[in-house]
Amino acid sequence: MANRRQQRVEQLLRREIAQLLLRGELRDPRLSPASAVSITGVDISGDLSVARIYVDVLAESLRSADVLDALASGAGVIRHKIGERLVMRRVPELRFEADESIARGARVERILSELRDTGALEPEGAASASKPDPAAGEIGRTAASDAPEDG
Repeated sequence: MANRRQQRVEQLLRREIAQLLLRGELRDPRLSPASAVSITGVDISGDLSVARIYVDVLAESLRSADVLDALASGAGVIRHKIGERLVMRRVPELRFEADESIARGARVERILSELRDTGALEPEGAASASKPDPAAGEIGRTAASDAPEDG
């Protein structure tokens, strides 16, 4: 669990890097259009020396590998610009990584949708409406049987 300082630095780094990209301050053609690159998260080490920045490429016209290469090659410039804007003793080393969570989530959703279409999976909400929850009955009976007896 990150402490408050780590969380604050993560938020600041995320905001500043996103602003640098949106303003086009990196001037790398592999990052154009800048609005197609999203900073989805930042994790910083406990000693605040290394920050992993998670990036998602939203445009199909951009290749994720090219964007990551551009960000990695511009990491020094990004650190310098962050150092000018934020009051920090030391700006952490920046490591850019692809954020696959959005793509994985979309893939899971697509699989669930296919299962629903084939009938292998009940539509959302249908299971709870059509069948009683057996676990709820067990919990109720267990709680009643564990109750202290009057006496």
